[in-house]
Amino acid sequence: MKRLKKILLSLQFHYPLGLLLMVLYVPLIGVYINFQQVEWNELIILACWIPIGMIPYNLFKKKILYKLLIIFFFIGGFINLSHWLLLKGEITASSLFVLANTNLSETVEFLSLKGSLRLLFLIPYLFLFVYAIKNFPFGINNMLNKYFTFGIFLFISIYFIDNIVHVRFLRKAVPATSEAFIHFTKEMGVTNSLKKRKVKKVSVEITNKKNHVFVLILGESCSRNHMSLYNYARETTPKLEKRKDIFVYNNVVTSHSNTFSSIWMMFTTMNLENDQNKTNCISLMDVFHSAGFQTYWISNQIPIGIWDNDVYNLAQTSNVVVFKNIQANSSFESTLKSSFDEILINPFREALFEKQSNKFIVLHLMGNHSKYSKRYPPNFQIFTNNSSKKTTVVNEYDNSMIYTDFIVDSIFTLLYQQSIIDTNTLYSAIFLSDHGENVYDELNDAGHNFNGSLPKSNVEIPFVVWLSSQYANYNSNKTKFINQNKDLPFVTDDLFHAVIDMNDIKTLYLQENRSIFNAKYNTKRKRILEDNQDYDLK
Repeated sequence: MKRLKKILLSLQFHYPLGLLLMVLYVPLIGVYINFQQVEWNELIILACWIPIGMIPYNLFKKKILYKLLIIFFFIGGFINLSHWLLLKGEITASSLFVLANTNLSETVEFLSLKGSLRLLFLIPYLFLFVYAIKNFPFGINNMLNKYFTFGIFLFISIYFIDNIVHVRFLRKAVPATSEAFIHFTKEMGVTNSLKKRKVKKVSVEITNKKNHVFVLILGESCSRNHMSLYNYARETTPKLEKRKDIFVYNNVVTSHSNTFSSIWMMFTTMNLENDQNKTNCISLMDVFHSAGFQTYWISNQIPIGIWDNDVYNLAQTSNVVVFKNIQANSSFESTLKSSFDEILINPFREALFEKQSNKFIVLHLMGNHSKYSKRYPPNFQIFTNNSSKKTTVVNEYDNSMIYTDFIVDSIFTLLYQQSIIDTNTLYSAIFLSDHGENVYDELNDAGHNFNGSLPKSNVEIPFVVWLSSQYANYNSNKTKFINQNKDLPFVTDDLFHAVIDMNDIKTLYLQENRSIFNAKYNTKRKRILEDNQDYDLK
């Protein structure tokens, strides 16, 4: 019993009760607010850092060293706890980025709206801080203390080495607040190094007097080869298949199999044949701004990260920029921790109802990005046979497709309902994906990476056009070509021309022979994609 008592006393020396209760308080509140968002490895991280922080005090018995440790944990914990209480999630680099790019008045208004009784949870945390800083650990048997210290160091060393070797799995080696500020500082440095894009004024003319509302739904990693809308064996798009107000394009491919390259070519005059770059090109936002449209970019992707900075640089030229996924510090984490795409419905509805004559709304989905099982809620888990890794992955991807079908159909339905109310406006929309996805279709693997020749599944995407009855009736000639050209070959680096043509905007930058909605569309263009091979000859 005496030995057990000594062990417990030694353990308390490394994990003093006041400090332990204070640091555990934050993740426990997180569990209460949003169980699904809690990072359980944070508890392991705290278990490592508490005894590390105690070592200076253990060695030198200086109270000031212990107080400094308490203050360090308190400041980080207070910031993270406040974030949990106000934003219902752990602090991240993305949330800091969003706050940093919001003006002071908007931030104050936002926080005042979010303020609630939950902030009372700060009071017990303050009491724990006072208790911890007034109650110091007491001395114990020096030899036993050394054994514990050695054991703790051994455990921590193994953990940190494993974290470095298997960084994609453990990912975190620092507390949440520190990690968020580290990633934020790093990504802001990258973002600031980019030349922040400005909206360019271009000469435009709208060829009819009707108001326009155009919505571009941008999917992620969505392959038409896994859509029953495109004759896939499984029923993965039941809602879209029932619609009578859509036009399904059967021969559309993207220019690149990565997000930022394909998006920049979709949204600008850049294409596979010219030598334009991000500085001298003209974007859809430039054109719509110049035409008097209110522009919106509403995204469920993160604003900053190694693959996201360039996309944000384009998005921020919109009048209204909304990034709903602020749960991740990095692009890799965002694929594991993102919110479901339903989170975009409310801000989309708000944008749709705003009193603006002309609108251009971009909805950027998380869509079907890996990890596929994280893309849909439990009630969309239709395919469940997990007899093999391949079967599991395909099932998860197909489940994510069913959810994407639900999201896109919901957006089309909202547009239809609004078009019934507002009969003086021409409503239209396009749904497409940034790129496709190989899900055991050509290679014995899943994803969109490749070596050498570009797999067709990486670039074969859905392309669906929705038109209101007002648009179809008023623009009957344009509608005729939208219907007639559904089977023609198309590369999305020409989306720029198709979109402005569809919205009756004339500009020197419009090349009618590159718009698939136009009578002058060039069907003879060779589709030489990012691998410098002709897609149609594969």
